[in-house]
Amino acid sequence: MRDTGRPAAIGSLPRALEAAHDACAANAAARQVGIVVDDVPALEIAIDTDRLTLVLVNLIDNAIKHGRPGGGVFVGVDIADHRFVRITVDDDGPGIATADREHIFALGERATTAANGSGIGLALVRLMLERTGGRVDLVDSPLGGARFSITVPRV
Repeated sequence: MRDTGRPAAIGSLPRALEAAHDACAANAAARQVGIVVDDVPALEIAIDTDRLTLVLVNLIDNAIKHGRPGGGVFVGVDIADHRFVRITVDDDGPGIATADREHIFALGERATTAANGSGIGLALVRLMLERTGGRVDLVDSPLGGARFSITVPRV
């Protein structure tokens, strides 16, 4: 296949964030967790809207599950530079132990937690992002929980 210099897929950042918010709203309501999303610039990204929606649903849903009941999940958008956009998902839960931070991205691996999960979601998040030239990082959130930060190439 010849490289045309164009991304394989083009997606809409605002549509992906709106769809992810809507998909997670019922789980958030059940735990009385608020989801706050920054203003989203109208940007095209080098991952299709559905795939970015899946990435965001995974991260937001995890933040709802692992954050504190009645707390909040905060989604930030930063135009890192002319090539990338950065999206952060912060929760106010207990966070993820430093020793668990790398292996939670391996297929079938999970951190020690009471919440249910298969250990597949974060592995797929990493894979989907890396295949588009993006990445996912995990650090402590200023809220006390975890901050997942994804970098997505812009069109």
